[in-house]
Amino acid sequence: MNERLRKRTTFHFKGLCKLRVLFIGLLSFYFGFPNMEDKSFVNDTFPLEQEMLKVQGRVYDSNEPPEALAFVSVSLKGSNKGVITDENGYFDIVVQKGDILVFSFTGFSPKEFNVQRAYSDLVISLEEEVGMLDEVVITGYGEERKLNMISSISTLDVAKNVANKPITSLSQALQGGITGLTVTQNSGLPGGDAASIKIRGISTLGYSDPLVLVDGIPMDMNDLDPNTIESVTVLKDASAAAIYGARAANGVIVIKTKRGKTGQVSVSYNSYVGIQNATYLPDFMDGASYMEMVNTAYINNGGNPVYNQEEINITRNKSDIYNYPNTNWLDETWNKNALLTNHSVGVQGGNNIARFALTVNYLDQEGFIENVGFDRFNIRANTTVNLTDNVTVNMDFNAIRKDQMETNLRDGETDYVLNYIYRAPPTLVPKYPSKDGVDFYGIFFEMRNPKAMLERGGTTQRLTDNMSINIQPKWEVLPKLNLNAQYSYRINSNATNQKRDPFNFFEYETGVLNYTWDNVRSASTGRSSYYFIGGNIDYTYLNEKHRLFVLGGYNQELTNSGNWDQWAMRSYFGKANYTFNDKYLAEVTFRADGSSRFGKGNKTGYFPSFGLGWNMHEEEFLNQYNWLDNLKVRLSYGQLGNENIGLYQYQNLISAGNGVETIFGNPNITWETVNMLNYGFDLAIFKGVNFNFDIYDKLTKDIILSPPISLIGGTSSANINAGKVRNQGFELGVNYSRNFNDGYFTIHGGLSKNKNKIEKLPGGPYINGSSIHKEGYALGSHYRYLTNGLLQESDFTTDGAGNIVPKDGVVLWGDQRPGDIRFVDINEDGNFDNSDRVITGDGQPDFNYFTNFSTGYQNWDFELLLQGVQGVNASYGGANAIPLNLNGDTGSTPQKFHSDYWTPDTPDAYYPRPTPEPGNNLQPSNYWDFDASYLRVKYIQIGYTLNEKFLNPIGIKKCRVYANAQNPFTLTSQSITDPENLGGSSTYPLIKVLTLGVNVKF
Repeated sequence: MNERLRKRTTFHFKGLCKLRVLFIGLLSFYFGFPNMEDKSFVNDTFPLEQEMLKVQGRVYDSNEPPEALAFVSVSLKGSNKGVITDENGYFDIVVQKGDILVFSFTGFSPKEFNVQRAYSDLVISLEEEVGMLDEVVITGYGEERKLNMISSISTLDVAKNVANKPITSLSQALQGGITGLTVTQNSGLPGGDAASIKIRGISTLGYSDPLVLVDGIPMDMNDLDPNTIESVTVLKDASAAAIYGARAANGVIVIKTKRGKTGQVSVSYNSYVGIQNATYLPDFMDGASYMEMVNTAYINNGGNPVYNQEEINITRNKSDIYNYPNTNWLDETWNKNALLTNHSVGVQGGNNIARFALTVNYLDQEGFIENVGFDRFNIRANTTVNLTDNVTVNMDFNAIRKDQMETNLRDGETDYVLNYIYRAPPTLVPKYPSKDGVDFYGIFFEMRNPKAMLERGGTTQRLTDNMSINIQPKWEVLPKLNLNAQYSYRINSNATNQKRDPFNFFEYETGVLNYTWDNVRSASTGRSSYYFIGGNIDYTYLNEKHRLFVLGGYNQELTNSGNWDQWAMRSYFGKANYTFNDKYLAEVTFRADGSSRFGKGNKTGYFPSFGLGWNMHEEEFLNQYNWLDNLKVRLSYGQLGNENIGLYQYQNLISAGNGVETIFGNPNITWETVNMLNYGFDLAIFKGVNFNFDIYDKLTKDIILSPPISLIGGTSSANINAGKVRNQGFELGVNYSRNFNDGYFTIHGGLSKNKNKIEKLPGGPYINGSSIHKEGYALGSHYRYLTNGLLQESDFTTDGAGNIVPKDGVVLWGDQRPGDIRFVDINEDGNFDNSDRVITGDGQPDFNYFTNFSTGYQNWDFELLLQGVQGVNASYGGANAIPLNLNGDTGSTPQKFHSDYWTPDTPDAYYPRPTPEPGNNLQPSNYWDFDASYLRVKYIQIGYTLNEKFLNPIGIKKCRVYANAQNPFTLTSQSITDPENLGGSSTYPLIKVLTLGVNVKF
């Protein structure tokens, strides 16, 4: 509740009480209300034979702690009869069963209650009607009115992006909801499908994920039940995030879970059932076409065909599937229409003494292949107790059990099995008929038969338990002076169990033993714990023109992991926010962090910030513009830190095996520091159109590097603080909303651009395969050979001996022939090496954008979210690039699109000529580059809320049913892979889900 409204509703009642009788009498005269002293009021129009029910109760606001509301109108819907609450919020009224009571009060949203029985202690809470500028946003260590906000802070629309959506990990919901975020989901593996989140670009070579706080405590957001989320706030600039100091360099995500509110106990049930399928699956070449390509490959290498035409015809006709198999490995291994189910039951309620919210959730997700799945069980109990009128305690308990299953052929890596679905040829028998109770499988490269891997490879089970308590007392020492404390303890435990029964693989025709898989029985456990204790004091001074909010605090944290690892942090922080006449805003923040990750003299870091704001719409010279609702300009600058660099890097470490020093530490290693400048504006016009615009300049200094060293020493290099990376960009958010008779319409869109560049890199460039870190370019830029199409027959001639040789000016890489990739000799030395590689782009998008539409009419509602990226340089690799590779361990089986390969008759084909092994065609080059921009329909949802008059007689207050399609369509320039995760042969595909769900409230 804002300050003015709270002041209005909590003033001294003595003078007003003297006028109460006269006031109520006037209301009775004009509106037909009875005198409130008449506690036995009954509408004299009620038929005598109807059952009469007496309802007694009390009305509160929804603040914490709740306060009773005086003079609330309690009226009978469709009638001019009713009563008014007294100065303590009490009321009583006599009505018929099935009547609807309407509670209304100026500044609050009206609330209806269906009477089905008599009540002696009915509790009703009213929600405050808050204007746009009076909305409260959760920030660091508290909350802030939008009117007073200076920082770049964005909030996720939980109702649209989280509630009732088939998301298995909360991080997925941030994709397409907030500007400035790059959210990428790299896998759809059950239990491993969390999205990667980057706020305002990547600013380090090390850990670049944002700090996530759940009710003030660091936590993995993907462990949360989405039904328990009340708000998600992203702190993007230094002014907002500096209060978290050493861990805020990559941005901060603040999540608040739902708490119980004053009112009758209510029970809710939310459930959905979904059918999952992959967004993209390979379409492999059939066996006969594969055999023809293999023949072409050997002929191209100067050899003879492997298969004759009769064998090819029998394979194509599938007339002898065991001698001439024609296997579609997806049909043999893939389970379409995998189920996804979610059930959540919540109970909440309370009064002015205690409130509670209890939620139990169960998620079960099937995988697309055998022995792959995930289930999660959550219990969260949030309780608030008023010990006295000015002492409140939040006591929260959270428990999570996760159970993930994967195949076990190699250390429980499902991706390993997926890899061989791409590699196993279609001419391999998946499984023969049994003989004398013995199973036989087609023999392929150390028994990498995908069917055998799934049926005989065993399983890996990963169990994870997480339990935590979070206690937050608050003491209002004096009006506007609060003393807050917090204690939290969390324990994590995990267990991994791998099982595989021994199996002998015999050749089907001869019965000869070919390969044996040994018995596997292994188990491991792990444990970690986290402690947090802290406190802060805040004070708000408020008069007609001045508002000052000050905060100061202290906290310390301790983490134990495994048998030996331990790290701790001790912090002091302060904040002051000043507003003059609701026009001029200023804010300063300071934090000092001491971390055990650093050595003596470098353990403490200091992180200041400041911000300025101007509510221009409050100025007299703009008052004449009635269409202008809000105009604020903002400026902020500050420093943030990154202390997440690993442990013990300031010390020399010895080998546990021989006691020899193998890692040299750097006693001077310290924080990576981010300096960020942000300026922007907020604009609201025409009572429904809102714009938010920010420009930022984010420079990361003292980036931790591992410079190259001589290989002679036998030790690893010591990390140093030396690098600089700059991110610059802008963010634009647009929102339009309009209510009309029986309906509403909203549209929310966002556009973000970020440019990343390395400004300093001692010892660079750093090359890692086909990527490079180099000054002047983006982190992880693509480092490849340039190409100029495919070599053609016209590029060659014959010598005197009749051998094919290249023409003058044509440079070959090894034994290349027509149909191979033509590489460009950059330095014109006649050879190809690293000096011929160039930077061809990077995988960071130029733009991220999204648009959310939602509308409703009467009982119907509809939502649509579009999300996309523009300007992503990507490259095909492995099985998506080379048309054929017959190397059993690293090879690949062609897909149908690979039939567009070079021959003398098809010189304009895209793919190089097939050969048994790809040779230099597999070198990293821009030949395989493509634009991975895409526009994806993230979800389409339609819902219908059932008529209450049919539900109330059976005890249901509200019931909504809905259908949702998640990731149903994607527009992109290519169809070879999913453009988001660029999935290849070892990547579990992303999923699209069609769900039916229900929301019931009792």
